[in-house]
Amino acid sequence: MGHLIGHSFGDPPYNYDRAEEITVVFRTDPDVLAACLPPVLKPLGTRSLAVARVMRHARSTFGPYVGVYLGAPALLEDEPVFHLFSGLKTDFSGAVAGREVWGMPLQVGDVTMGWNGDVLNVVAGRHGIDFVRFSVRLECRTEAPTSRPTYGTFATRRQVFEKDSTDNVLVGLKGEADLSETKHWKASGVVKLVGGEPGDDWSIFPVREIVETRYNTGGYDTLNRGVVLAEW
Repeated sequence: MGHLIGHSFGDPPYNYDRAEEITVVFRTDPDVLAACLPPVLKPLGTRSLAVARVMRHARSTFGPYVGVYLGAPALLEDEPVFHLFSGLKTDFSGAVAGREVWGMPLQVGDVTMGWNGDVLNVVAGRHGIDFVRFSVRLECRTEAPTSRPTYGTFATRRQVFEKDSTDNVLVGLKGEADLSETKHWKASGVVKLVGGEPGDDWSIFPVREIVETRYNTGGYDTLNRGVVLAEW
């Protein structure tokens, strides 16, 4: 750790052991999608896709936790990225790390996650308000996806101490994943974005059609510091 006091976490790399991951890809309102993307990004394709995701980490540099995220595939010039709109984590350390290390739009929230027969149900929210609900049923084992975006991105404010500082930056994270032990499942799913809070209302994204549902177990991730990809 490079700091003796006043910082919660040391220098990268930061490591994660995956336990379970749910990914639901859905079509949403194109106007809402375009309005929520930062001006340096544009929607990927014409299908108006967004993604709701649950990741349960058995262990990590920041402890075990469940993270629930809302984002969308997008284009930075001609490069595909996955852009994070908002997220919540069940662990204070995980949420603080995301904000302190990278400036991610994360807060602490509550997640219930469990099997009811053959259906996996997840409810996530904050302060007693449900933000999103998932129901997933596994269908069959499948192969790993053939490709993934190079960067995960998110927008954050640069701390402005000088008059000529840029107010907003797009930060990119390029992680390293070991998926050799990951088990991939095709699934059917339902996702409902039902609520939020002022400034963080997930329900503005209507779910028009579920395009794909995936369920994975196992795997390892490593993240380093982010890089500034664009400013405005």
